[in-house]
Amino acid sequence: MKRLITLALVFLFAVPMALSAETLATLKADADTASKAALAAPTNYDANWKAAKAWRDYGDKAVSGKVTDYKKIAEQSGQEGLKFGDIAQKLNPKGVEGWYWYGMCVGTYSDGVSIITAIRKGFKGKTQKAFETAYALNKMYDNCGPIAALGRFWQVLPGIAGRDRDKAEKLFNEYLKIMAANKDINMDVYFYRGELYKDLGKKAEAKADLTKAAAAGNNDAKALLAELK
Repeated sequence: MKRLITLALVFLFAVPMALSAETLATLKADADTASKAALAAPTNYDANWKAAKAWRDYGDKAVSGKVTDYKKIAEQSGQEGLKFGDIAQKLNPKGVEGWYWYGMCVGTYSDGVSIITAIRKGFKGKTQKAFETAYALNKMYDNCGPIAALGRFWQVLPGIAGRDRDKAEKLFNEYLKIMAANKDINMDVYFYRGELYKDLGKKAEAKADLTKAAAAGNNDAKALLAELK
């Protein structure tokens, strides 16, 4: 779990880094290969959720690397991933992977078209259901990905669409309580919670979290820290 959804409507969200053309090309090839495998086995649950994940990985890397036409890539890869994620959900409603990667693909799609557009297309309710279901089925999946993704979902929703900062804070707290000492922690969650604390006027708490995220290389956290000084 590298970035969480901007919408997620997760969804998504990451730290801009230099990205080689070879790396992106490899991820695109992996996504194409995963799609072919899923299309060749339309009733295979694993093949479909893995295809959704592959498209999410490709689109997410393009966004985090801010490559040329990254918004177009995000929109297209998000759409591709959503198709396979939807199939996976229906093939195995009790499998966490289908729900989780569907929600993450909404985040990637939203990175391409904007949160508002995704909401207008009906993805708010679908994303909420996907992440809440993933949380209920196995919140520890993908290094507690469903916890962080659901928290980010409630944080980034526009106010008119139901933003709930209390829920977001509780979920971020839950994630960090479990993952703080884990080598696989997603340090972006400190940025998410720090951003939340800043919005809530909790300056000291915001600085503490943003400092941790900035030390891990999050440039957005560095920018917010500068605003707090």
